[in-house]
Amino acid sequence: MGRPGLAPGIYFRSLLIGYFEGIDSERGIAWRLADSLALRQFVRIGITEQTPDHSTISRTRRLIDLETHRTVFSWVQGLLADRGLIQGKRVGVDATTLEASAAMRSIVRRDTGESYEEFLTGLVRASGMATPTREQLARLDRKRKKRTSIVLERQTIGERSIL
Repeated sequence: MGRPGLAPGIYFRSLLIGYFEGIDSERGIAWRLADSLALRQFVRIGITEQTPDHSTISRTRRLIDLETHRTVFSWVQGLLADRGLIQGKRVGVDATTLEASAAMRSIVRRDTGESYEEFLTGLVRASGMATPTREQLARLDRKRKKRTSIVLERQTIGERSIL
C-alpha cells in the first residue's frame, strides 16, 4: 500500500523549485512545498491535498531514467532562454571524487617532519609534564587557541611564522 505515486509533472516541478531556490535535498524540497501556498499552486497541488514526502520524491527520482531528466531540464532551459530569462554559455561540472586527508593526525610539519601528536607532546613537556597521556594531549589541544595553525618560534631571530 503506502503513499500514492507521484505524477511526473508534480515531480519535475518540485525539482525545478529545488533548482531555482537553491535547495539541494529532497527533504528541503518537500518541506518548502508543504510550507508555501504559491509553490503548491505552481506544482498544482490543492490546498487540501497532501504534499509529497521526501521519500516519495526520492523513489520517483530512482524510477525515472537519467536521459528523461536531461531531456526535461534541457527543454525548460530552452524555454527560459527563448524568453530571455536566462543567458549564458555551457558550464562544465567535474564530479571527480577525491579523497581528502585533512585529519590533524596526518599533518606533518614541513621544517622538522614532526607529526601533530609529536608537536602536542612537545607542548605538554614544555609546560612541565614529563609523560603526557592521550587524554592530557586531547585536553591541551581543545584548550589551545588557533588549533589549525602551528606557530613556530625562531630562537635565533625571535620572529614568529605560521605554518
